[in-house]
Amino acid sequence: MSCSEIRPDPACAGLPPALAAVFAAGIPLTAPELASRCVLLDAGALDTADWSALAEPGQTCVFADGGPQAARIAAELQRHGLAADTPAARIDGEAVVATGLASLAAGAGTLVVGETVRLSRHYEAAPAAAPAAPGGEHYGPADARRLQRLLAGRRDMRHFRRGEHITPETLQRLLQAAHHAPSVGMMQPWRYLRISDPARREAIAALVARERDATADAMGERAAEFLRLKVEGIRECAELLVAALPPDDGTVFGRRTMPREMVVCSLACSIQNLWLAARVENLGLGWVSMFEPQPLAELLAMPAGAMPLAILCLGPVEAFYPAPMLEIEGWRSRRPWQDAVYENAWGEPASPNSAASKA
Repeated sequence: MSCSEIRPDPACAGLPPALAAVFAAGIPLTAPELASRCVLLDAGALDTADWSALAEPGQTCVFADGGPQAARIAAELQRHGLAADTPAARIDGEAVVATGLASLAAGAGTLVVGETVRLSRHYEAAPAAAPAAPGGEHYGPADARRLQRLLAGRRDMRHFRRGEHITPETLQRLLQAAHHAPSVGMMQPWRYLRISDPARREAIAALVARERDATADAMGERAAEFLRLKVEGIRECAELLVAALPPDDGTVFGRRTMPREMVVCSLACSIQNLWLAARVENLGLGWVSMFEPQPLAELLAMPAGAMPLAILCLGPVEAFYPAPMLEIEGWRSRRPWQDAVYENAWGEPASPNSAASKA
């Protein structure tokens, strides 16, 4: 990637032409609390660009001759976590258009993206989009195929890139997706605890290590094989979350006969939403279940009646596994889905007219 960091300069003399154009348009390259650095990228290098790095907050990104590819640049930056309303400008000589990233039209000139664009006299915030009617959308075959690819590509990740981070905007999107989950009686029995304290993260890792050893002791002849598996990425992942059940709120609707089971199922739906939302953002998520609930609840000062159900490792990964890790390691294979479908009674094979028999 042909980019370089540029220190703030009080004059245009000596600056690369693209940066001089930005400066002349009244857009500072850096500014206190908005951007501590400026990154310059030639539009010819977009195919090899590190979009995750370019989407990081606290910087001004300048794309020399990037105006004609504004739509592509905006799409990539948003896909990697930058908000659609991030200030952006296109500069073509003395003509300057400055608005939200997603609203900026393509055209000749240099493209600049970052909070410092707000300081330009040319900047006009894009009007807020009218919210779509929830639940009213109709989807087509292409949407269905994309969803099936997403479902098939979800992985329980254990390997994460160290030293990475997730932007607050991205984390907010993921947690909002988790909150869109269905729940029995609409009780919404999920709580997510973000672990930002390194000491608590280390203590959680110790709890998991203790249970890993106990699990190995219970494995019998497969103990050594089990101990070779990586079962968590607690220390490496960018974000560590604990998904927990709150104290029971007394909801009866839909759970009178199975009160605890329905609460657990509802939280599991929320975790699955989070998992899929992370995958479509190209972020890995791993669900760690090897821990004793009570010590973890005490570590996190949970109230009486609350219970942790999952430790969730979340963050960028080098690559997603081509198949489930336990399948790759030979621990267990995925069964055909038809084996999980019965008709009318347990164990009864599907009839010739059923979907399972035709697959």
